[in-house]
Amino acid sequence: MRVALTLLLATPWLAACVSQTHSADPSPFAGSWDCGVAVFRFTDTTYDNASQSYPIRAVAQDGRNFTLWLGDGSTIGLVAVTETGLTWVSGRTGQQLNCRRVK
Repeated sequence: MRVALTLLLATPWLAACVSQTHSADPSPFAGSWDCGVAVFRFTDTTYDNASQSYPIRAVAQDGRNFTLWLGDGSTIGLVAVTETGLTWVSGRTGQQLNCRRVK
């Protein structure tokens, strides 16, 4: 968790240095996730929190942890991503939500 939070706190210039790689396989976080407050949807290029959709500008990966820089300048962390679960972390507030994959 400490590594993911460190990535979230990285200076904004880091987003310009990190490029999103595109592969034939979707990112491990791609899909729909029930996070208790809403179902969040991720693709390799977008994040939808059930009320608004944001482009993903850059992604940094550290093992099973991801930091996403969004089009509105905010960041979110997706920590301990597995096939069935992840922890969503707000870069602004530090709020954490435990999420399970929606089939």
